[in-house]
Amino acid sequence: MPNKTREVLEPEHLRHFGLKDDPFFDLGDHKKIWLDDRLSRIAHLCKLAARHQGMLVMTGDFGAGKSTILRYVLREMIGDRRYHVIMPDRLNRKALTGDMLTLGIIDAMCSPGTSVPNSTIRRDKLAKSLLTQAMARGEYPLLVLDEAHDLTVKLLIALKRLWDSGLIFRHIGIVLTGAGGIDPKGRPWGLRWEIEGNPDLKEFAERVRLVDLGRLADAMPQYLAWRFSAVGTPAEKVFEPKALKIIGERGQTPQLTGNLAIRAMQEAYCDGALKVSADHALNA
Repeated sequence: MPNKTREVLEPEHLRHFGLKDDPFFDLGDHKKIWLDDRLSRIAHLCKLAARHQGMLVMTGDFGAGKSTILRYVLREMIGDRRYHVIMPDRLNRKALTGDMLTLGIIDAMCSPGTSVPNSTIRRDKLAKSLLTQAMARGEYPLLVLDEAHDLTVKLLIALKRLWDSGLIFRHIGIVLTGAGGIDPKGRPWGLRWEIEGNPDLKEFAERVRLVDLGRLADAMPQYLAWRFSAVGTPAEKVFEPKALKIIGERGQTPQLTGNLAIRAMQEAYCDGALKVSADHALNA
């Protein structure tokens, strides 16, 4: 399968179709991706995980908007002082370890200048104490890791142990996001396959709430209409009805739909056509 890199409309394409701007230039605004109630539902689940010390894993296809929705939710939560969002900063997710998670908690929750113990056991004890104190103040600590499909099985097990370390009372909620889900034939893949199919993660799977964003195919026609309305041009002015239908059916995520629409427009441009036909959409 080829990489789904983002396509771009060149100035000559925009002039050809009478567009003042590229409808797909910025895919980073959650309001331009999430046109149904998925945004509010995912935000609710993340806050629920924090308030009730739950463990939530959110999966979705590449380009489905997982990181976009997470940024939106975290901005909202950080603005509410009840939530204490902890995001260990390690670009190489495969190199993350359980001890790094502990240090991340200490770093996020300690007062500046606090001495960090050299002993692993004492660091674990300090992290647990900081979480307990935060809960006593009425705060909700939440550990968040994006790109969780790159985490090792060992790290996922460490997360489960961290989450269970409170025994009677849990001290932290956990939210993970990563590529994965259910393919068109009903088979799990990516992070979802790892959680559901790896016997080493049986205990982790039993404790986690797994939420899939879906492939969003049902929302793609409305998504296309929204993107073109944002630049003041109805999608119907650029695409024939059958072309819109084909792109809506084939585009399973916002990014893929945008790429298909742009490639179809490029096909029409090369043919000198002022409207994208069904054939252009099929060749995209």
